[in-house]
Amino acid sequence: MQKYTFVIDIQYKSNVRDPRGETIKRVLNDEYSIPVTSLRLGKSVHLEIEAESEEIALEMVKKACKELLVNTVTETFEVRKI
Repeated sequence: MQKYTFVIDIQYKSNVRDPRGETIKRVLNDEYSIPVTSLRLGKSVHLEIEAESEEIALEMVKKACKELLVNTVTETFEVRKI
């Protein structure tokens, strides 16, 4: 079996409020005079997995996202092989 490494980028959906991002944006604008017009926080998961092929590994990663790592009601995700 071969090892494959993936990065999963998880973001709030555009219609979901991001209070942490809003706070950081406000501080950057008000206290640091940095004219940020939009700022949303997310998270990144780095995952190494053993599988017989890249396609099988990718399917396992997507399953992990949908079943455990991502709240699909409020978040979206993107998987990239690195």
